[in-house]
Amino acid sequence: MKKHSISDIKSFSLLAPDENDVTFRLSSNTANDLSVDFIAENISGNSSEEAALKSILLEMPVSEKVINYRRAVYSELRDNEELCQKLYDIFDAMRFYSNDRPAQIGGSSTLMEFLMRLRALEGYISSVMNIKETIEGHEFRSEGMRKFAEYINDICDNSGFEELAKDISAVGDDVNNIKSITVGINLDHEFYPRETGILSLNKFYFDRQSALRRFVKFHLKDQVNDKDLMPFSMEVHDNDLRWIHQKYNGLPSPTNRATDTPLMNNLNTIMERMLPSMTSKLKKILNRYVDVSGKALAKLADEFLFYLRFIGLEKKLSEYGIPCCCGEVSDGDTVLKDFYNVKLAICRIKGIVEEDIVCNDMEFTKDRTVHILTGPNRGGKTVLTQGLGLVFLLYQSGVFVPAASAGIRPCDGIYTHFPVEEEKTVSLGRLGEEAERFNEICRTAGSESLLLFNESFATTSHTESLYIAEDVLKYLCSIGARTCFNTHMHELAENADRISDGAASQFRAVSVVMENDNGKRSYKISYKKPDGKSYAHEIAYKYGITFEQLCEKTNN
Repeated sequence: MKKHSISDIKSFSLLAPDENDVTFRLSSNTANDLSVDFIAENISGNSSEEAALKSILLEMPVSEKVINYRRAVYSELRDNEELCQKLYDIFDAMRFYSNDRPAQIGGSSTLMEFLMRLRALEGYISSVMNIKETIEGHEFRSEGMRKFAEYINDICDNSGFEELAKDISAVGDDVNNIKSITVGINLDHEFYPRETGILSLNKFYFDRQSALRRFVKFHLKDQVNDKDLMPFSMEVHDNDLRWIHQKYNGLPSPTNRATDTPLMNNLNTIMERMLPSMTSKLKKILNRYVDVSGKALAKLADEFLFYLRFIGLEKKLSEYGIPCCCGEVSDGDTVLKDFYNVKLAICRIKGIVEEDIVCNDMEFTKDRTVHILTGPNRGGKTVLTQGLGLVFLLYQSGVFVPAASAGIRPCDGIYTHFPVEEEKTVSLGRLGEEAERFNEICRTAGSESLLLFNESFATTSHTESLYIAEDVLKYLCSIGARTCFNTHMHELAENADRISDGAASQFRAVSVVMENDNGKRSYKISYKKPDGKSYAHEIAYKYGITFEQLCEKTNN
């Protein structure tokens, strides 16, 4: 294989085989309606992880090639979670050496910046060797992990990496052997520093005993009771500790340079003037590798984190007896068996909700393209609608599917039409705002899209709402967009056949009912005509306002 420069190494991703692959970016409304923030927050360890996970989830793949690429990587890492954790730890540590450090060096760079660059390259070399050792002997089956192994081996074997390691090792030995510097200061007659110079470079550290023992002993003259002499102690330069504190606590730093203090500024000037051979050697070596950076590799930390956190979530769900599967791609119908809302499942694991998770079956076929979902108040319609969107999102993101089994035809986008906050509807009014949002959706949504409606067009009179909703459903049937339209307007479900016929399309609407068992919510769905009157009677009976109950109260 022909060798090339380290700077020629291209970036690599475990999320897509080609960096030009198209994704669908979820809108802020859709991300909010599907509770992407909640999911990212509850499977992450801190705010940085949450931001990384959310960023990946918002860019949903739409091509089967990318989805299958991710699914294969996820499946392989799930079977070897320990390996995934080790690789994530290595890549995460690389961020310390690559972030917030000078990537370029030049004539104006200080010696301290050269030393920082040296440390970054040492960290890069150590990490790459650690990665290679970790994956040694593994026979990867997924395309992504095979390419990953090839990528690492290419860096080590065919990009001048060996020369880099030797050069950095040689100059590093010189630098690393320096543990302390002895500085001499000449004073004038008023005891102001006049001249400063380095007396020696030492291979040992000074401490309070070694540095001051003879000086203190000379002045004390072994008179340990001399109370006029104040005790001496060394002051430790804490710049490195302060930099770490700033990095991980978000505190501002003027330049992020190691020369932010007068002490280090002075020492830097002295060392550059009095160590010309070392400075020259550092510049010569590091200029050969000015473009080498661990940033491209460090970015893989977020990708390993993404897989690792969802592997952990799937493991927890399985321990609770909640089904999970990898899902399979489908060229035609979408068939879900025992699917559920993964957000609700996370709440169950965390003890936020106490009820057991209820699973449902649902399918999207030509005869069941637009689902008109009805049911009692607080019967689970919104939870099911949201859960359906999360099934598609997780499947197309390449991780597990919250279902017992799933054959899914990927969608080219997820669009939600849920109620919004009152303050966002002031200018247009609630109905006007809903109509405008649906108009925006129609500009980009098509036959391969997934549309989720939650009590849409219900903010005006019943007659007007029904008229608008019927036209919307006819349009969705005509284009064949997979839809879940949950509503209290039971006439829509009653007239599903008429709506389908009116669309003059081969794609049809179907009535889906959220069941109840003798007034008790079951959260199970059935494909059948709605029972609107029974729901109203149930609600009236629950609150004691049926005709019989009211008459009974009057008689009493």
